[in-house]
Amino acid sequence: MQQQLWIVAKWEFLHFFKLKQEIISKLIMLAIAGVIYFFATANSQLEQGYHLASNLEFSVKTEPTSTQFKFTKHDDLTAIIANLAEDTGYDGVLKFDQATHSYTLITAVKSAWQTTLQSLLRAQLQQAQFDSLGLSEQQRLGLTKNISIEHRVLDELLKNQADRSQTYTAFGVLILLLVAMFGIFGQLFVSITGENQNRVTEQLLATMTPQTWIDGKLLGQILLAVKTMIGTLLSIILSMLFFTVIIKQQALNLDFINWSLLPWLLAYAIVGLGICAAFMAAIAAGIDDPNHSSKSALMMLPLAPIVIAFFVIDAPNSVLTIVLSYLPITAFAVMPVRMSLVEIPIWQALLSLLLSIGCFYYLRIFAARIFKMGMNMYAKEPSLKAMWLSIFK
Repeated sequence: MQQQLWIVAKWEFLHFFKLKQEIISKLIMLAIAGVIYFFATANSQLEQGYHLASNLEFSVKTEPTSTQFKFTKHDDLTAIIANLAEDTGYDGVLKFDQATHSYTLITAVKSAWQTTLQSLLRAQLQQAQFDSLGLSEQQRLGLTKNISIEHRVLDELLKNQADRSQTYTAFGVLILLLVAMFGIFGQLFVSITGENQNRVTEQLLATMTPQTWIDGKLLGQILLAVKTMIGTLLSIILSMLFFTVIIKQQALNLDFINWSLLPWLLAYAIVGLGICAAFMAAIAAGIDDPNHSSKSALMMLPLAPIVIAFFVIDAPNSVLTIVLSYLPITAFAVMPVRMSLVEIPIWQALLSLLLSIGCFYYLRIFAARIFKMGMNMYAKEPSLKAMWLSIFK
């Protein structure tokens, strides 16, 4: 029986996992990153100087090693603007309108140096405006400084909110879990409903029990979902590594990850994948025609606990949040968020995890019973009442 289970699990896993395609996709991703790096590097290599015409005396203060901008005053800019597309010795025109007190930068083509110049102009013109008003340094800071409000919470159970690494880690795992969940939804739905329609499993059920068939499918899908989470995480890390180390020339900082909390989050994520996969398998087993069944929407219900987890961050110690953190169908998403915000004893985390494992154990049995009933009802989709009653037979 164990050998049959692993045969089904291997078939289910390899049915959707193609190593060659995975390698090709990562190589394409690296090739795209290389093209982006080429254009980013080429775009950042600006010329050392640009010459602009202006109808007023103007100069921009820059660092000696940065791009320099030279301005030449002309009373009439009409001819220069008309001939900017030609080689007139000017890269652009800075025009000041006396009536509206506004500045206009006119260039023949769009280039990266124009964004740099606009930033310098805004900063220098703002400084000149402050100087004309005779404002003190304190008054200038008051006009430009953003007002920040510090939030202090006196609840001693809450963790140090200055260290956001635990929250970032928890919600990062939830996002990866959400990505893997969508993969399970599509693959289980297509796999089980397609096999039901084609009557493929009728022949296989002669050699194995419905429980073995469902367990193999669930194990294969869980392994595939974990692979999806790891693959997505590696893609994110590679992207961060590329933009931080190669483009920005900075050291990669992974302090936003709480490594001590990560094993707990991964354990809850795997159990949560099992619970959701078992529920989806049970619903899919009761669908005869996926194009006309009203049960298809029920397969989206496992996404609800993940969505709920994003809303309990503001009240991690409320009665509702505590109940949801122990309720097996929501604990895999809510408890990790609570653990990232509140100091929780280890026994509470273990109790929640064990309850979730127990929920998965019985859900897979229920899914197998519904699957067996669905296979015995040829060309007839069972009702929700019949599916519910079949669980207890």
